[in-house]
Amino acid sequence: METNKILAAILVAGIVAMMSGFIAKELTPTQHLKKDAFAIAVPKQATTAAAAPKLLPFKDYMAKASLTKGQQTAQVCGACHVFTKGGGNGIGPNLFGVVGNKLADVPGFAFSDAMKAKGGVWTPERLNDWLTDPQKFIPGTKMTFAGLPDPQDRADVIKYLESLK
Repeated sequence: METNKILAAILVAGIVAMMSGFIAKELTPTQHLKKDAFAIAVPKQATTAAAAPKLLPFKDYMAKASLTKGQQTAQVCGACHVFTKGGGNGIGPNLFGVVGNKLADVPGFAFSDAMKAKGGVWTPERLNDWLTDPQKFIPGTKMTFAGLPDPQDRADVIKYLESLK
């Protein structure tokens, strides 16, 4: 008989806890956001080769590039990078004057060995490849940014970076 009383008490306690949670949820309704708080760019996967959008040559995107849009898009980069002349480095190197500069050549920044080994100069075309997918362009880089999937966004950012001289 004692065992039944103990089991009944446990069952009643569980039902009370469950009902309390249900009532609390009903008394405190939540409103759904009308739009996402932070938009996450997810490239669409083409189901067939014919469904993939036709990409223009990079020079065509650069011809239409907007300095203003580039500065706005580059704000995402501002979480890690600095864009001011003589400014220090952030989590990433200062990007002032990066176009035409050698790779891994920002004083005071510790670049990855992979970045140092790549060599060359940051041309708009190389920046486009880098901004498309940094990990693919230089496997082993420290930069964890996933890249900018939209070629026009990349061209806009590169136009902005070109203006920093």
